Amino acid sequence: MLKICADIGGTKTIVGLINDQLEIIESRKFETFKEDPIQEFTEIINIAKYYTNHFENVDQISLNIAMPGPCDYTQGLFLNPPNLQTYNGFNAGEYIENQSTFEPYFVNDTDAAILAEYQYIKHQTENFIYLTISTGVGMAFVRKGELISGVDGNLGEVGHTIIKNDSDYQCPVCKQYGCVENEISGLAISRKASAILNRQVSTKEAIEIYVKGSQSEVTAMIEEVLTLTQQLCTNLFSIFNVNDIVLGGGVTQSALPYKTSIEAYAEQHYLIPNSTLKVKISDLDANVLTGLYYINE
Repeated sequence: MLKICADIGGTKTIVGLINDQLEIIESRKFETFKEDPIQEFTEIINIAKYYTNHFENVDQISLNIAMPGPCDYTQGLFLNPPNLQTYNGFNAGEYIENQSTFEPYFVNDTDAAILAEYQYIKHQTENFIYLTISTGVGMAFVRKGELISGVDGNLGEVGHTIIKNDSDYQCPVCKQYGCVENEISGLAISRKASAILNRQVSTKEAIEIYVKGSQSEVTAMIEEVLTLTQQLCTNLFSIFNVNDIVLGGGVTQSALPYKTSIEAYAEQHYLIPNSTLKVKISDLDANVLTGLYYINE
């Protein structure tokens, strides 16, 4: 059976039909209505209705949705998502049920991603962390083959925990200095490189400068980002007592040496001797959208 799944991001939203082989049969993408949650969910409902009317073997009831946290995923209530601040307090579950016959199921976007990743790593381990580094930073945890999501689906909100005590940049959302998201994310790399070069620098350009070794301050900045990421991953290895971390998100697909540097750092500093700590870079293109297939199994 095909399931209707929607991945809501800070910049774009994708609504697709997914089969039990985690294949995208059909998908539609649109710019996220960042200032208008009603328009956003109306568009999702309209696409979902189109799928039920124009495709065969579609689940006519379920609508599986990945939302950026933090949210109360038990009801689809936006609490304080950093990149969708105008959505705060909007109850998507209530709106969908009032405006359609769909029964919505909600999950953190990183939790959806790990459900897809698990299908490709379960022959190696049933216990692992998924860490996404892109515009923001998110984490999810599978233990004994089961997603562990916390009391309201917000386990793994590591983006606004502190990783750099001497940071001079205050997060506009959590109001702290040195939170993970503002120190190691793609947006953080872009911001820091732009400040160094006194012009707008994209994450991609900053990484290219680092690879070329053409600007010492940018090189030092990204070396610090890598060190902070190594420390974060070593913390995750220890806290969750796992040996495997899968890295996803656009930044980890770059030329930065995430796998080798994290494994080397963790091996040196992890307290349990003779542990085999492994980092895998995800090779799935749409793990959030496809992973949504499993959230109401």
